[in-house]
Amino acid sequence: MIETVNGTVEVLNPAEILRNQDGIFEVTSPYGHVFQVTCRRGTKMSVREISEPHRTQSAENMTWRIKRVARAVA
Repeated sequence: MIETVNGTVEVLNPAEILRNQDGIFEVTSPYGHVFQVTCRRGTKMSVREISEPHRTQSAENMTWRIKRVARAVA
């Protein structure tokens, strides 16, 4: 896991990192897809696609970016 300046982390497998988290996260794939992932410890993750990439790019860097949007999940 690599933490960047703006509170975003870069990982190879986002499911591994988000498995035991609580909150809402914005997850960006290496290809530019953006997902909103809602996590509740002990339950399944809820994943919603927010946007598709504008163009297909080569994914030389295969890391996913994760940024916490909200801590509390009702």
